[in-house]
Amino acid sequence: MKGWQLSIAVRCGWVARVEVLALRCCGYQVRVILRTGRVRVFGCAPGGPLWPTLALLKTHLRRCGVHQVLLLQPENHDEIIGRPALIGKDPGLWIHVG
Repeated sequence: MKGWQLSIAVRCGWVARVEVLALRCCGYQVRVILRTGRVRVFGCAPGGPLWPTLALLKTHLRRCGVHQVLLLQPENHDEIIGRPALIGKDPGLWIHVG
């Protein structure tokens, strides 16, 4: 999904939520969940699916009309350093974009 497509989807009310997946040592992946249940990936400007920084990503999402995103982190710090995993799934953190 490109920026202009996301802008149109947001303005038309087709977007249910925007999820930002923090990938360890790689960057951020953005999943746009539409009200129909379809999931689209919002790619970075050079054409790749990952965004290098959260600040750059938030700037682009703000330009597209997105007001908040759900930040998801599949691995928490405890799992990275070798402690036992959490029993429950992390519900994510709602972040205000702008």
